Amino acid sequence: MSGSEIAFLIGQMLGGLALFLFGMRLMSDGLKQAAGSRLRGMLFRITRHRTAGFAAGTLFGAIVHSGPTTTMVVGFINAGLMTLASSIAVILGANVGTTLSMQLVSFRLDDWCFAAIALGLALELAAGRRPFVRHLGQVVLGFGLLFLGMRVMGEGVRPLRSSGELQAALSYASADSVGGVLLGVVVGTVVTTVLQSSGAMIGMLFILAGSGVLTDLAQAFALVLGAQIGTCTTTLFGMVGTNIEARRSAMAHLAFNVLGALLAVAMLRFYLWAVPALGGDMTHQIANAHTLVQVINAALVLPFAYPFARLVERLTPSKAKTPEHTHLDDRYIDTPEMAIAAAMRETRRMASLARRTLIAAMRGFVQMKSEPFAQVEKHEQAVNELKKTILEYLLRVASHQLSRRQALIVQQLQGSVADIERIGDHSTLLVELVTDKVHRKIWFDDESMAQLVDLYHRAEEILRLTELSLDPMLSVEDRRELATRILARRDEYATRSRALKDQHRQRVLEKCEDALTAMFYHRFVGCFDKIVRHSKTIAIHEMEPLFFVKPQKFGKHAEEIERASLPRDGFVPVDESIFHEETIPPPPDETAGKPPGGHQPP
Repeated sequence: MSGSEIAFLIGQMLGGLALFLFGMRLMSDGLKQAAGSRLRGMLFRITRHRTAGFAAGTLFGAIVHSGPTTTMVVGFINAGLMTLASSIAVILGANVGTTLSMQLVSFRLDDWCFAAIALGLALELAAGRRPFVRHLGQVVLGFGLLFLGMRVMGEGVRPLRSSGELQAALSYASADSVGGVLLGVVVGTVVTTVLQSSGAMIGMLFILAGSGVLTDLAQAFALVLGAQIGTCTTTLFGMVGTNIEARRSAMAHLAFNVLGALLAVAMLRFYLWAVPALGGDMTHQIANAHTLVQVINAALVLPFAYPFARLVERLTPSKAKTPEHTHLDDRYIDTPEMAIAAAMRETRRMASLARRTLIAAMRGFVQMKSEPFAQVEKHEQAVNELKKTILEYLLRVASHQLSRRQALIVQQLQGSVADIERIGDHSTLLVELVTDKVHRKIWFDDESMAQLVDLYHRAEEILRLTELSLDPMLSVEDRRELATRILARRDEYATRSRALKDQHRQRVLEKCEDALTAMFYHRFVGCFDKIVRHSKTIAIHEMEPLFFVKPQKFGKHAEEIERASLPRDGFVPVDESIFHEETIPPPPDETAGKPPGGHQPP
């Protein structure tokens, strides 16, 4: 073939692959949206049971594939909504679920791709305000694009079949030799890592098999194992900035797939005999091998999921403190007072996470380092997950017969959760402001920076008090006193904030500061102002005379809530080590001696 023909075929293959990946993502997103939050809530609730967690993971894996599912699991663990042990079963199920979705793809329904594209687009256009119809149209459209991509790739591969060069190249990765197995696993891992989708790798093997390039299962088996390892990179990328238990979950996914691949290599003769014995053409044999390997590996590990989690913990030692887990429990729902106390404890945990988000954002700003910003992103995602989970829990509590006091607390907790989520948003906005500030080469002089850090400390102190005030075991008097302190600190903060704004306004009038620097400074102050404003709103809720719980109504769960509460022998001072946070260091001194309105130091 000429150079132009080769370039055309490469473009055709890449274009078909892009259609395949886009169709797969569109279909997965549509299925996830159509399922709604109920499917997500189910995953959170039933993972306390190993078998149910495996079933939920299988369902999610079939819908969105293993990589996105395990990434979501890592997010749940980072938010404290799941434990490492409970995540193992979900990860095993996600691997099996991915193979089931690829079983559907193996039927090669590309003759129907154009009809599916037309039907999917028609459903989306006719959906109007019916979200389910729109999401269904998205699923059908993605289904059509996926098979259209396979069709385009298949047409691109056919001219290469007669040359024999592609078959010769694939023969090097055949499982007929130890070197071929190792090469196949490495190639499959690398390609899947680049594509960020094991489904795309398996889909390409389907194309090669359907075009007659792959004629023996031994040629594809090692590549299938590599695809199973490569899909772990999606989870590994998603663990950046998460806590130690979430990182261990990602490592557990990798360890399971690597050990499973090694076991499959040890059982190579069995698979090369059993899969062809099941029947089917070469495409279905690849799909069956993909499924059989993961089912056997899961069956061997699932009974030992908890020991496997302990093994992962020993292999990844860390001095980091294990994060606090969720307080929401379905057992409390039938005892509204206990459920309200659990929701309040979870709201307090959410406030703690939002405060740590603010601290990480400010640490990155002051130290001019990007590492804390990865924590900000993950903390913000965790805060959003907690908001959804707490609000769903409160809705279930509200469906029961509640007293007037309980109904009021549920309503006020709903508002507090929304306020805390907004605090997390403003912390994320700080990161965006810092990024924009560096891009525009804006800097603040030492005095202005010190004043800004002082304002941050005032806002963070108010947020600490807010976190303390959400302890359900506080008495009415103690909670009102804390709320009073929050409002008093807020007034002191407001006075300081106004003074800073007036000072920089005067500096602009005196031409001691340029407009752009003053604008950014005002935006930083505005972020802290909004954080304090949301804390004030929560304190006003807590000033209500009926904002308290009655421990005598906890019933058999009373000891659980008592053990998880903060010390009640007086207030915990704001500088206590209970929060285990480092103090924000003073501003860097490399800006010293530079004129106002200058540039950001390197």
